[in-house]
Amino acid sequence: MRFLIILILSSQILSNIKLEDIDFFNSISDPNSESIILNGTSYCNNFFSKKIGAVPNNNKFKNIFLCKFSKKRNRFYIYMLSVQKNENNSLKEFCVDVLKKWPIVFDHMDKKLQYQKKEYLQGFYVENFFYDKVVSFSNNYVLDQKLIQDEIDNFILKNRYNFTENNKQNNLLVSKEINKIKKIYEKVISNSISDLDLIIKSQLDKIVRYKVFVNDVKSFKSYSCNWQPSKGIIPYIKREKFNEFENI
Repeated sequence: MRFLIILILSSQILSNIKLEDIDFFNSISDPNSESIILNGTSYCNNFFSKKIGAVPNNNKFKNIFLCKFSKKRNRFYIYMLSVQKNENNSLKEFCVDVLKKWPIVFDHMDKKLQYQKKEYLQGFYVENFFYDKVVSFSNNYVLDQKLIQDEIDNFILKNRYNFTENNKQNNLLVSKEINKIKKIYEKVISNSISDLDLIIKSQLDKIVRYKVFVNDVKSFKSYSCNWQPSKGIIPYIKREKFNEFENI
């Protein structure tokens, strides 16, 4: 895969490569490779689902953000649905108020904060994740070594049915995983950025969009508020029902 990435970087098409292309190149290199898109989407949804209990809600339904990749539009949407508009504010003001309740999302609209990493997007950085989670090293050698060992144990447990009586082949599988984790450890501790990270970040900067679907009960109309990262907090409003968006 590294060789393929180097070829891409040395070409004129870097700005046009898509996450789907990276998945394709990865599958050529390793037929058993995991999809960047699927893992990124799954991690994003898991991240927001764990935020449900973050704010007391008196046992009422708490609307959260959901995540979806649109192959047709080459967009990664982070969206909220079924928000009922109040009558006191304009639609734009109402949507901004909704967004302000989620600082981790709200900050993404501020160009001055563009440098910040968005945790809910970290699942796209394939060198950093295992089993639907991102490995967070502490720079404490003892704790980090324990974490590495835990990840190796998890790998063995998850792949136990793939092991055979051929111990040489089994050891090769485990050694490959150990080397992978150690490379990630060195990368995280050194705070370095790989070529693949740069490509993924470049693509996410282009394709991430935010949406909030709003029902105006009084006028019997449905709208969506739309934002592009680092482009300001004032949303673009359009008439749109969720079921129209669902199939894109």
